[in-house]
Amino acid sequence: MEVDYPRFIVDCMLGNIAKKLRIMGFDTEFWLDANDEFLINKSNREQKLLITRDRGLYLKISKLSRNGLLLSDDYEVENLVFILERCDIKHINPVPNLNTRCTICNGTLKKFAKTVVSDPIPEKVYKNISLIYKCSKCSKVYWEGTHIENINKFIDKINNSLRQYR
Repeated sequence: MEVDYPRFIVDCMLGNIAKKLRIMGFDTEFWLDANDEFLINKSNREQKLLITRDRGLYLKISKLSRNGLLLSDDYEVENLVFILERCDIKHINPVPNLNTRCTICNGTLKKFAKTVVSDPIPEKVYKNISLIYKCSKCSKVYWEGTHIENINKFIDKINNSLRQYR
């Protein structure tokens, strides 16, 4: 059964949060230079939760809808747990998973044999992998390496925190 994941718009102050949400599989738009009205209109029109640390932006969207979420501190794990709780997400699957998205452009990732890639992969890495993941939008190539272990340790922290709040 496919999960109906929430979709997000993240403002310019929260690039690392946007990246982590994409890695976890959430459709997450990130805007560096958009004005408040653009973000609010896009959030309302597309029914995406607008995540911000900007109290003024949060107050504006709160007057119009319930599509806003204000983060109060710089603690990444706590912020992500807060977002996931608000969306009633109780567990994040390890990555890569079926929903993992490109950290650069938010495109979906497709799995391929490593021989499909035209971009150079370091020789040492190429010898140790069999699959790659390629972005459907920007064609960035990903592979499973030690960084995946670190990301999954991070996801374990989030899942442990989510279990504490059940």
